[in-house]
Amino acid sequence: MSTALFRRDGDRYHPSENAQGPWSPDYLHGGSPAGLLASALEPAGTEGGLRLARFTLDLLRPVPTAPLTVRVETVRGGRRLRLLQGDLFAGDVLVCRAAALYLEQVPLDVPEAARFEPGGLPPREPGSEASLAEIAARGDRDPFPLPGLHHTVAVSLVDGVEGRGRGRVWMRLPVPVVEGETCSPSVQAATLSDFGNGVGQLQVNDDTGSINADISLYLHRAPQGEWLGLDARARMQPNGNGLVETTLHDERGPVGRVLQATLAMPVYGG
Repeated sequence: MSTALFRRDGDRYHPSENAQGPWSPDYLHGGSPAGLLASALEPAGTEGGLRLARFTLDLLRPVPTAPLTVRVETVRGGRRLRLLQGDLFAGDVLVCRAAALYLEQVPLDVPEAARFEPGGLPPREPGSEASLAEIAARGDRDPFPLPGLHHTVAVSLVDGVEGRGRGRVWMRLPVPVVEGETCSPSVQAATLSDFGNGVGQLQVNDDTGSINADISLYLHRAPQGEWLGLDARARMQPNGNGLVETTLHDERGPVGRVLQATLAMPVYGG
């Protein structure tokens, strides 16, 4: 697969079918606008050697499969800390708003007790790639037959992804976010971060699953390599509100965490 998620034409971004969501060809997967906004914010954010430390996205409305425009604003500029805001518009309608925090990197000796624990995911099995939709189907009819990001990303299953609120996978994005532009590991992490709720999807009964309204991604170091590991766990209160917590890994160990607020929703086709 070689088609990017978006094609840039002046100040407009045209989504491809690879950016679509699983429910309708009229709307995009949440990871697609996340990747687009992270890509748009990165050049100004990383200037001077700063590193993405936090990326948050509010999914204000369903993002249509239509030309989109991005507006970037510097909320706070600085040598050690930089905060940017990115707004995504469909026509005159604001559909997503992102904030990205970039921090200075300073070499430092850290005591052993203050370091992140080195644990990781079991290694990826070569030749085990599939799409998340194929894994969810478990050999049965594909529950998400429409093309989209859920078919675009490559996935190597570790365990879970059974609708019980827990899953562990390795993932990679085999196409650029924007055609002709290099996709950094941090932009890939922002794009894949929305999959925490898919990998850790909690189906509380036969008719009810959950949808996330946001993404909060924290990176304590930049990911390395093509593959990103997701260890996702979802829980829900009896009021229909829940939380997905996902630890992100590369082959060296943990790199960050994703939090997503969820809302109970009828299962597609239920």
